[in-house]
Amino acid sequence: MSFICVDGTNNRLFEVLEDRRLGKLVQYFMRFPRKSCLGVRYLVMDMNASYHQLIKLVFPNAQIVTNRFHIVQQITRSLNQLRIKKMNSFNTSNPEDKKKYRRLKRYWKLILKDSDSLDNRQPAYHAMFKRYLYTQDIIDELLSYDAQLKLAYEAVQLLHYYRKKKDTDGFFSTIQMLDKALPQWFRKKLCFLKKYKQGIQNAFELCYSNGVTEGLNNKIKLIKRVSYGYRNFYHLRDRIYIIQGFIFAPSEAI
Repeated sequence: MSFICVDGTNNRLFEVLEDRRLGKLVQYFMRFPRKSCLGVRYLVMDMNASYHQLIKLVFPNAQIVTNRFHIVQQITRSLNQLRIKKMNSFNTSNPEDKKKYRRLKRYWKLILKDSDSLDNRQPAYHAMFKRYLYTQDIIDELLSYDAQLKLAYEAVQLLHYYRKKKDTDGFFSTIQMLDKALPQWFRKKLCFLKKYKQGIQNAFELCYSNGVTEGLNNKIKLIKRVSYGYRNFYHLRDRIYIIQGFIFAPSEAI
């Protein structure tokens, strides 16, 4: 349950904290001068509710920028969960259903992929279909297995289109007008994004992101894995600081 924050101007690690609960975060940031807190203009974060409360208490003048990675993650996870449910419904003793099950399991990445990045230059032979197919042909075949999956795929592709165009109105209009034939839980997961409309709009309009922060998170996970764990959090934090060059920096005289 640790917390990491990065300076968005120079992309350098700012602090690593042991606890990310709201009370501990407020206690830490309240140590800084009030003038500095009021001067913070933007904060990039995921869709964690406690972070939004932190901004109201500590950084009242800051605007929230919802991290684009988590926007895409929310959309693709919703579609993938629906794919898994539909795939499992075909896991029966019927040979034809079993084929659909295996195909939906094998080509799951294609369903989640942005249609603009599909490679349709030339067909390739696919043993599961026993014929040559373009990538788009595979997707069309998979979507023909279930009407709800096809509706969800089309809605998600439309959301990706408006996201790339940075069209906030089109993005949320698509969510608002989701087909009622889609499962309620699926529509609820996408409608969840409406709670963060201002942050998503800022993410579309501004260049800030949490890319550096996510990269540092991966580096920290690697440090943990290589070390097989640390006796306490402070040893881990010291190791992170050393690797980031905050401790034992080389002398200019050398």
